[in-house]
Amino acid sequence: MMDMNGLKKAYKWFDYMKIAGVWISGISLLGMMFFIVVDVLLRNVYSNSINGGFEIVQNYFMPLVVFPALAYIYASGVLPRMDLLIEKFKRSIRKCLIIGMLVIEIFILVIMAKYTLDYAMNGLARQMSFPAAGTLYPLYPLFFLIPISFLLIIIENMFLLIKNALVKEPTLLFKYDKNADHQKG
Repeated sequence: MMDMNGLKKAYKWFDYMKIAGVWISGISLLGMMFFIVVDVLLRNVYSNSINGGFEIVQNYFMPLVVFPALAYIYASGVLPRMDLLIEKFKRSIRKCLIIGMLVIEIFILVIMAKYTLDYAMNGLARQMSFPAAGTLYPLYPLFFLIPISFLLIIIENMFLLIKNALVKEPTLLFKYDKNADHQKG
């Protein structure tokens, strides 16, 4: 059986994966901004834009901005949850509600991950691509970002489920003291 310290160490490594996703999204956002600025400059100064620029932004940059950071956003507590309602109940009922919600979320996310993985595998088999300026660009590799994002959220919920099973006070967020880790080592 895993104790709380082991769970915190495992979550710390998982946190690094989520932060890597944030970096990928941030770099993609900067790349998209740079791409759009260059396109606008070319259009206004030279009366010529990047061929297929809209399609490239839509099909490459936007998924790379959204999906890698999704697990981090989910874990941060920014997305609305039922925490205001749950706080009104006694601790034992709160714990049951939170565990029930996590089980339902995991179930739904597993279904979503399965179907998006099926779609990505279908796209890979069909070598799906999109036309931009007379050229076909591969689209199927980006389809795998979606099930990976759902898988990371499932892992986040599994950490929450295990934590809620180990602690007395139920929670909807997995928090560990990063400063305590820095002070130790």
